[in-house]
Formats: sequence, C-alpha cells, structure tokens
Amino acid sequence: MLAGAVIQAFEEVLEAVVATALFIPVIMDMGGNVGTQSSTIFTRGVVLGHINLKYFIRHWGKEILNGAGMGLIFELIGGGFAALWQGLPELGLAVGVSMLLTIILGIALGFLVPFILIKLGFDQTAGADPFITTVKDMSSLLIYFSSASLFLPHVIGG
Repeated sequence: MLAGAVIQAFEEVLEAVVATALFIPVIMDMGGNVGTQSSTIFTRGVVLGHINLKYFIRHWGKEILNGAGMGLIFELIGGGFAALWQGLPELGLAVGVSMLLTIILGIALGFLVPFILIKLGFDQTAGADPFITTVKDMSSLLIYFSSASLFLPHVIGG
C-alpha cells in the first residue's frame, strides 16, 4: 500500500511519460535481488566466522563499495537500454541513476537489517527479507520517480 502511495504521488510523471512504467519492475527487482543476496552473504559470513560483528562498519563499507561497482555496470546497461529503446536519453539517465542508487540501497539494507536484528536478539534469517523488501520497494520507487522528475522536466511539463 505504501508503494502504491508513492506511485500515486508521482502520477503526473506516469501520465506524461508512460514509458516510465515499463522500468518500475526492473528497478524494484534489482534492488530486491541484491538486498536478498547481500543479506544471505551477511548471514553466511557471520555463521562461518568471516564477518566479525565488532567490525561491522568495515564489512558494511566493503559490501557497499562492491555494490556501487555492480550498480555502475547496471546503470550503464539499464540506462543505455532504456535510452535506446524509448529514444529518450533523459529517461535512460533516470533509469540508470535509479538502478545505481537502488542497488546500493538494497546492498546497504541487506547487511544493515540482519545486523540490527542480531543486535536486538532476533533471528535475522527469518526477519530480514520482509524489512529489506518493504523499505527497498518504497525507496526505489521514490528514487526512480524523483530521478524521472529531475531528468525529464521538459517532458513532464515542469
């Protein structure tokens, strides 16, 4: 319902550039995929002793940097594809930037949420993914539509 509220808040973007709707699932799914994968990497690392919780910030930073590298690759691929397919370089820029930021956010959440759950005494394996998905879904939509509003103002009418 919260994701629907974000979409409704940016209804004018969807009406002005219908093609923005085509990329919503890709952006949301990429963030979800990397968030879940990052959560799995964190949990596995903790269980196997590869991640020491005392040095969480160091591990988290390393994971975010890895995610930024992957995000840059997908930014170029996704943004380039969107620009070529729709003939709107500005849409490609919005899609690319959104993929980059959503991937970084998903990875950051994938490490942070299970860490917080462990610190609170909860089982992170069962609880992390629903929190990651909820926050990432709303945030990725907000990032995407904000990027579209920023890069496509002449098309939207702003």
